[in-house]
Amino acid sequence: MNAEPVSSCVRGACASLIPEWLALYFKRINLDVPTDVNARTLADIHFAHANAIAYDMLDVFLGITPSFDMEAISDKLTSGRRGGGCTQMNGLLAAVLETLGFSVRRSLSAVSREDGGMNVSTHMVLLVWANNEEWVCDVGFGYRGFLYPLRLLHDAQAVQGVHEYRVQRTGTSVWSIQYRRGVQWINMYVLRDASYGAHEFVVGQFFNAYSPLSPFKNNLVCARPSLLGGCYLINNVLVSIQQCTRDRRHVNSRCELVEVLEEYFDIKLKIGDFVSLPGDIFNGLR
Repeated sequence: MNAEPVSSCVRGACASLIPEWLALYFKRINLDVPTDVNARTLADIHFAHANAIAYDMLDVFLGITPSFDMEAISDKLTSGRRGGGCTQMNGLLAAVLETLGFSVRRSLSAVSREDGGMNVSTHMVLLVWANNEEWVCDVGFGYRGFLYPLRLLHDAQAVQGVHEYRVQRTGTSVWSIQYRRGVQWINMYVLRDASYGAHEFVVGQFFNAYSPLSPFKNNLVCARPSLLGGCYLINNVLVSIQQCTRDRRHVNSRCELVEVLEEYFDIKLKIGDFVSLPGDIFNGLR
């Protein structure tokens, strides 16, 4: 994958010099290749990516070793009609932004558990400089993930459709990203204000896919946020939320699973693509 900046080329309308993978990416997210490198462009790309490409932790059930090769990830998420986890989703977004001319830092975070504890630090988040400010970008969180970048400022709040987020500085180089649930602020993850090389996330990606301690090892998970709510699939339970309406549906067969993945997550698979599934997934035991 050619990661040479093309911002000057884009401004000069040298469309023929735009890398093919980059053109395919923007076609996938239904957005024209931008002509400016600024906060508005960053917001447009972030929203379009989160809206078009689902959070998808299916590889382990398809017999696929999660790739960290950017060309393979680009093919999977664009022409392959798939989504990915945080390292693939944010990894591809980082490559896109850097190619356009943005300054990007890859940072590490620990996602909060429902019981208030913290998971192992394996979640990739991007810190992107635009309009003389640094922005938190994350298209690989899942259902409660933000649609637009968040300012990396203490107590910065953002309302995005039915969702509300807050950024809190909790230490010299530590930030907490929070989600409003009712009257409470719930921690999504704790973010380190530091830079990491792309290769430093490989171990975390394999931990998320294969470790017995990972929630993704034995649970099929897909998610897609939206300004009106969003939807997520955990094993055979699909939840779709649109403003005040919450629908819950059980998926009862592999055929229905494939249909749900395409209808709700724009993921195109065949029944035979699955080499395994979480035990008893269609027997109502999960």
